[in-house]
Amino acid sequence: MESIELSTIFDPQMFAIIGVSLLWGITNPFIARGTKSATRPPPDTAIWLRPLLELHCFVSNWRFALPFVLNQLASLLFMALVVNLPLTFTVVSVNSLTFLITAITGVYIGEGKLSAHTIVGCILVLVGVIITTIF
Repeated sequence: MESIELSTIFDPQMFAIIGVSLLWGITNPFIARGTKSATRPPPDTAIWLRPLLELHCFVSNWRFALPFVLNQLASLLFMALVVNLPLTFTVVSVNSLTFLITAITGVYIGEGKLSAHTIVGCILVLVGVIITTIF
């Protein structure tokens, strides 16, 4: 099992892991919200034209397009991290923190309240990320 030295906690790559998690976690609820506000092509649209019109609807909807582009930029950064850092550490840390940030962002934008189970889960996620970072 690979261990991460304590000095790597403050490494720029750690800030990149947090940055990817922030971008993914913050944009996820906004992408979901943007898809709800998207217009759909009429049902009688030709089958070959429908995918193009749906793509146009999503691209022209800034509530979807802006968070989606930021989310994809985070995906590119994530790929760079996976190449340069231990895979088991990077994937676990980024995905765990993304879950945490998505939950907090969802509450902040009014998608719901944090239940006691979610709060306990978020605390356990943080503890797990700290443990994997140190060891």
